[in-house]
Amino acid sequence: MPVSPTSRYFGLPINSVADSDGQTHAAVAIRPHQPPPADAFRYRHVVTGAEDIEYLAWRYLGDSRQWWRIAEANAPMFPLDVRPGLSLAIAMTDQVGRIVRDRTF
Repeated sequence: MPVSPTSRYFGLPINSVADSDGQTHAAVAIRPHQPPPADAFRYRHVVTGAEDIEYLAWRYLGDSRQWWRIAEANAPMFPLDVRPGLSLAIAMTDQVGRIVRDRTF
């Protein structure tokens, strides 16, 4: 069961569990809520219109698959319950949107 390095389940142990029919399957353990580190830059965003958590991940983090980073920066909630008017914390690192100018003339 490959887990992408960008997945929130990356690095967690893979367990063999039995389903109701007794067949075993590979499964990743549930990951506890892990707020971002205290030194992460936080931006407050008020949800408007048809914005969803995947759109906000694309807008602020550059990848819609990183929606779970926004989910972890806020109180535990169902990710599809993002509604207009909700204020969300966006945890970011200093690497997001950073431009490095290393050419010399």
